[in-house]
Amino acid sequence: MSPFDTVPTRPTTMSRGMDRALSFPTPPSASHGSVNNLQSLARSVTSGLGGAVSPDLGPVSMNADTYVFLLQDTIMRLREAEAKIVEQKERIEHLETLSMTDELTALLNRRGFVEAFRRELASARRTGMGGVLVIIDLDGFKEINDTHGHLCGDWYLRQAARTLKENVRAHDIVARFGGDEFAVLLTHTDQAQGLARADALSNRFNAATCPWQMRSLPLRGSFGTHPFAGGDQEEDVIRRADAGMYRVKRLLKAGR
Repeated sequence: MSPFDTVPTRPTTMSRGMDRALSFPTPPSASHGSVNNLQSLARSVTSGLGGAVSPDLGPVSMNADTYVFLLQDTIMRLREAEAKIVEQKERIEHLETLSMTDELTALLNRRGFVEAFRRELASARRTGMGGVLVIIDLDGFKEINDTHGHLCGDWYLRQAARTLKENVRAHDIVARFGGDEFAVLLTHTDQAQGLARADALSNRFNAATCPWQMRSLPLRGSFGTHPFAGGDQEEDVIRRADAGMYRVKRLLKAGR
């Protein structure tokens, strides 16, 4: 061959990947179609994992059983990853619930109540229907603790929470703000009806008792109310209802 003879070569535009595809051996136990389908499926799955299997590893020789094993392993790993994601999501939701729930009474705590109140105010802005906030402070709770002990005090708080919860509607919101202070959000009601319901709730609560070691301890609380609408701010409504509760408490003390 002379130096001027031309040596036939493949076109330089043909990619290495095409070379490999053309030279990929066909397993003797499967047809071209089934192996090609398995190749395509394996590559699509692995590419969906962010390129866990690199397409540039050089020539690979696999039979159909190897492809099936690869796919089964990949699917198993995907399911394990999905299960871990679900588990982490449930754990986060559980922690968020704990951060907004009062451990003693299982009611919302102040943080949870404020979040719920904000949602109600947003709903009131959309629908034009507000409600009434009720703030309750237990009367004589210190004497309960001093006379009967803190176990009795905890039980008294649970009974107070249960009594409030049992005397409102399912979509109303009850919370323990902390100590011996509670809050009730009477939702989706006009001002007149809401105030009437708050008054009825006060009467039922102050007529109830807390059983403790063969005794019946009276439940007593001062109730302050304030209506809310869509244009209000939650902290302003809470402050006004709280001020109303303290006015009631002062009147009760003055009447003794």
